[in-house]
Formats: sequence, structure tokens, C-alpha cells
Amino acid sequence: MRFLAAFLMLSFTACATQPVSIYQASAVPSSRILAPQLLSQAQYTGSLIIKRDTGFMGSACTIRVFENSVPVADLAPSEKVEIFVPLGEHIVSAAPIGTLCGGGTSEAAVVIRPESQKILRVASGQSGDIHVQPSAF
Repeated sequence: MRFLAAFLMLSFTACATQPVSIYQASAVPSSRILAPQLLSQAQYTGSLIIKRDTGFMGSACTIRVFENSVPVADLAPSEKVEIFVPLGEHIVSAAPIGTLCGGGTSEAAVVIRPESQKILRVASGQSGDIHVQPSAF
């Protein structure tokens, strides 16, 4: 009985995703970039990196990320996209693609300042819900 309880606890904790650093994450392939105009740095823009966690939960689904409701890229696990957006406040959203994928939509506000880089991570919880949150990795 104790073995079964330990196995169930381990299997539940294995479902949540884990953060990856921006150095471990792979760049999203250009075929899944939906806003190529955001890939080039311009005057009065700042860097925003959006990366997706690694892990089993939700790994069969692609997550579409948006910046102020503009589709940016479709991320698979352990992928990232770096975009350059105007200075100021932005809303970043993430939603699963496809009818078989659960999780709903998640949003987070981020303020882009000169000469600084913001990093957001897209995570999936044990219940399949999606979170967009700041990351130090």
C-alpha cells in the first residue's frame, strides 16, 4: 500500500512542467513564427523572451503565444522566441492549439524598459492549466 501511495505521488509530481533556461531552450523554427516583423530590433524597442517549459504535461500540444493579441509563435516544449517590442506595457497571452488540448488561455502584463531584457515562461500545471509568468532563468 505504501508503494502504491509513493508511486502515485511521484507520478503526479512528474506531470508538472519544469523551467528551462534561455540557454537550454531551442529557438522556435521559422516555420512556426507568426510575426516575423517582431524579430528585428529597432529604435525604442526592448527584448522580450518567451520560453516554454520542458516536461510531460501538455507536451503533445503546441502553445500559441500572443503579444497584445497579435499571434507571435507556436511553441513546443523547451522552445523560445525572442521578440523586440516598443517600450512600455504589453500583455502576453498563451493558449493551446487544437481541440484536444486543454488548459485555457493565460495572460501576463510585462513592462519593457530601455536596455533591459524581460523573460516570461509558459508553464503547465498538474491539472493541465497554462500559466504565463516572469522567469529568472
